[in-house]
Amino acid sequence: MEDEEIKHTISELAVKIDNKIAELSKSIEKSYGEKKEYTEGKLNENPFAYMAGAFFGGVIMGYLMSRGK
Repeated sequence: MEDEEIKHTISELAVKIDNKIAELSKSIEKSYGEKKEYTEGKLNENPFAYMAGAFFGGVIMGYLMSRGK
């Protein structure tokens, strides 16, 4: 009888964990979607500024990496 209670408790906990994982996954997907939309909007406002920033960031990173000999 005790084994059945343990199995029942474990299965209840497994269901609770699965529900929490599903809830967290939905929350993460929602947050990701909001951040993606925000980022795309910012890039569409002034794409050349972001391209220039990426270019100069790459130039600086290349310079720093070449100095590390």
